[in-house]
Amino acid sequence: MKHSGADMDSVDVKYIQKCKFVVASGIFDGYDIPHQPSNISHRSQKLFCFLMVVDEVSLDFIEKNTTVKIDNAGGKWVGIWRLITVHRLPFDEPRRNGKIPKILTHRLFPQAWYSIWIDGKMELRVDPLLILERSAFYNLSHIILLGR
Repeated sequence: MKHSGADMDSVDVKYIQKCKFVVASGIFDGYDIPHQPSNISHRSQKLFCFLMVVDEVSLDFIEKNTTVKIDNAGGKWVGIWRLITVHRLPFDEPRRNGKIPKILTHRLFPQAWYSIWIDGKMELRVDPLLILERSAFYNLSHIILLGR
């Protein structure tokens, strides 16, 4: 994606263009595997794109330590998470590169109307629709999500 801070595979760019509601997370430098969310409604599973942004080191680590399924279009999945591999990151330090999807979510996923960021070490335990409903009720312009 242009002006997003990183390059993505074309199959991932094509997939994210249809995402209007996004739950995003990220893992960099191969330190973890994706934690699967719990208490996600069937409607949220259909409505939201669950996108895990990873660098190449993390993708290799994930492929060696968990089951990665590849769909017909070539997209990589770990459970509910679609793995979005980013290339040619601007920094040498993974901690700094991890800030890119966190801060520039709106540039990585420009078609998204709403996005929720979950730290890669956290597990989403609340249905994302409930988070959006509460943010609309309280008229919040942004959401900070804490987890376990």
